[in-house]
Amino acid sequence: MSIEIIKAIRDAEEKAEVIKKEAVSQAKQVVVDANAQAQQIIDEAREKSRSEGLVFLKNAESEGQLLYDNIIDRAAKECEGILKKADENMDYAASIILERIVKTSGDS
Repeated sequence: MSIEIIKAIRDAEEKAEVIKKEAVSQAKQVVVDANAQAQQIIDEAREKSRSEGLVFLKNAESEGQLLYDNIIDRAAKECEGILKKADENMDYAASIILERIVKTSGDS
């Protein structure tokens, strides 16, 4: 073999080694970039879920308030009905009492 062939083989091996090192370096950079992207995606997903959770909670509170208001309105109407009925019964009871008083006073 001639010296030129040996030199060409050495140059090729050195270039191959440089290419390998660059490939390893690029692969490491790809992993670093992928990890950074993955972390960014995770952070965005956490923020999105947190904000969606807040919206869900706000909606649930609004629905709860509406249900509460409806229940209070129904209860107030029921109370009004009961009070009205009690007033009617009170008038009736007062008239019965007066009637009995007048009867017992008239009999004496």
